[in-house]
Amino acid sequence: MTTLYNSNYQETVPFSDTCKQFGLAANTAQSWTIPGTPEQYYQATFGYNATSNVFVCLNSAATAPGGGANTSQPYNEMRPKKRYVRGGDTLSFITPDSTGGYIGVSLRQIQGS
Repeated sequence: MTTLYNSNYQETVPFSDTCKQFGLAANTAQSWTIPGTPEQYYQATFGYNATSNVFVCLNSAATAPGGGANTSQPYNEMRPKKRYVRGGDTLSFITPDSTGGYIGVSLRQIQGS
């Protein structure tokens, strides 16, 4: 059961019971399929360690540009903070950092969905 999002307390939300943590290796994508059905919407909150360069992609493989490269990929964002996702969506994560990186994602179901 995913914790329902509730904004009764200003800027305060409960801990989520649906969380995922990743230890990323350099240039190695990892993915997570959001639980639930496409009719269920969730607020996804992302947390990173302070120095990680992490790219997150919705429903495709995340990519990180190489040195000196200029790339464009829809739905591939660097260090997003909060986004909405639906059950069945896939999030992909990658870091170009030689030391790897860490990311945590927590979900809260949006009420009414």
